[in-house]
Amino acid sequence: MRKQIIYLFFILFYSLQNCQSISVNNDNIAVLQNKKKVGLINQTADIKCDSCYALRTIKIENRNFTFKVPVSLNNIDGKKIFQEDYELILDQSANVPSIKYNSLYTSEAHVFKIKKIKNNFVIAKVSKVSSAVNHYKIAKDDYADYPATSICEKDTHYILPQNREIKLNAYFINSEKNCFLCPTKYSVQECLEKKKTNARFNWQ
Repeated sequence: MRKQIIYLFFILFYSLQNCQSISVNNDNIAVLQNKKKVGLINQTADIKCDSCYALRTIKIENRNFTFKVPVSLNNIDGKKIFQEDYELILDQSANVPSIKYNSLYTSEAHVFKIKKIKNNFVIAKVSKVSSAVNHYKIAKDDYADYPATSICEKDTHYILPQNREIKLNAYFINSEKNCFLCPTKYSVQECLEKKKTNARFNWQ
């Protein structure tokens, strides 16, 4: 029992150490505007920040890719603090790696599926998931609003450049024709499976 307690304590301590190192690294991320450093993430500032951004590097196989993540000055406890607008995550749990780009201020989440084609890494599919409302027709002149998940998907072929900064916002899906609404009682995966088989969604 004593050995188990010591072992659990070691795991907890190791996890906390990792969290601290991530936090320290985050605090040292530079905020840039017009290619000039204007501050650090989580640092207070008093400037006009119309086009601020931070650079984040993701490694896919043996290649590094640099992404421009928009940064805003947010008012927290009466202070203006630099914060990133999106969380950038590399997911390699599946056979095809993907980059998750989650908004920290809205319900939008973007997924970019990556494939290796002719020695290039390519964004092969772009997805967007967000909260929505379906104005559902029950009968003639009778409608009801139901909470929904808006899911958008689009096949693409964008080559990820290694020699310049990548702005993922430029690859967002902006057309509604690539989207559909799904009841929130279904998971995103269930929504996609039903959409593929043209199954009807139960809104009531």
